[in-house]
Amino acid sequence: MTGNAHEVWAKARANKDFASFQPVLERIIDLRRQYAGFFAPYDHIYDPLLDIFEPGMKTAEVRQIFAALRQEQVDLVRAITARPQVRDDFLRLDYDDQKQWDFGVEVASRFGFNWDAGRQDRSAHPFTTSFGIQDVRITTRIIPNMVTSAMFSTMHETGHALYQQGFAPSLRRTPLADGASMAVHESQSRMWENLVGRSRAFWVYFYPRLQSYFPEQLGGVDLETFYKAINKVEPSFIRVEADEVTYNYHIMLRVEVEKRLIEGSLKVQDLPEFWREQMQSLLGITPPNDRLGPLQDIHWASGTIGSFPNYTLGNVMSAQFFEAACRQVPEMEEALARADYRPLLAWLTENIYRHARAFLPDELLRRSTGSPLNTGPYLRYLNRKYGELFPG
Repeated sequence: MTGNAHEVWAKARANKDFASFQPVLERIIDLRRQYAGFFAPYDHIYDPLLDIFEPGMKTAEVRQIFAALRQEQVDLVRAITARPQVRDDFLRLDYDDQKQWDFGVEVASRFGFNWDAGRQDRSAHPFTTSFGIQDVRITTRIIPNMVTSAMFSTMHETGHALYQQGFAPSLRRTPLADGASMAVHESQSRMWENLVGRSRAFWVYFYPRLQSYFPEQLGGVDLETFYKAINKVEPSFIRVEADEVTYNYHIMLRVEVEKRLIEGSLKVQDLPEFWREQMQSLLGITPPNDRLGPLQDIHWASGTIGSFPNYTLGNVMSAQFFEAACRQVPEMEEALARADYRPLLAWLTENIYRHARAFLPDELLRRSTGSPLNTGPYLRYLNRKYGELFPG
């Protein structure tokens, strides 16, 4: 079913034609609804689908977390967008493919990626795959006039890979040799990409290195201008290109769509109009076509209903793990300032990586941070960082 759905979706997306994908999506939703029914009784029909990707998580908990994030992030977006826009035109100049690749390899190596137990290749969409603890492969996408694409996708996938390379050797070839959940996995990719890779400390060290690769494009751009450019906040249509502050709204929309489709309160045929209304409500922009709307993600054609919440849950976990690491390791801040990631990697390996999926996500969080999942560290991180970047 999903094999055929992928072809239909790809064609519909290319033609910006949701109507041609509608019958296939209706069938997929019906099948997922039947699957969820096998696990009745449940608090909400979406719960069994969510549990596939985040064991133990309930729809009510996701809604509670989203509600805690929504208003504070709305206020933050409004405050930032009301201030003068930052310059970022230099990020869209022509950047040599091989030099982009070489810089990404340098960063991945510095993070601690073990090249004896993995490799990097190119792909149309970045992903990480593993054939065992000693064979973890990452991919990146290089776009000549978008230097941030390869740069941050390499950091993101390296985060996934570090997690998998860090599983305890004793778990090799056992069912436990996997991530605790999709959200925990995503917390690691987002941590290395955002909390480390988009931080000021990272670029104090690495920006001169990047300038040495691209003196023509960046030689006349100072560190502060570059740092603001890669952290620019601007509502956009595409989830994977969204900035840290607006990204969660893209997830909230998709989760609301999935929940309503599964419970039957939204018909597939009404999805495009609902999407446009919600984008206007959440971000103040309206997609001009279906390709920039409900056809942009492959997830529904693949039948992975219930996976989207984990992207935001991963963001929240990333800050909670990172804050705990910095609190428990006194020399962490000093190490990060000199681009020494060994203390951070050591803490993550000891508290998260080596356990693989020996613990459920909630227990893993409690053991490593001292508390269950909460939005406090994530909101503190966003408000502190962007308050300093764009002061009122």
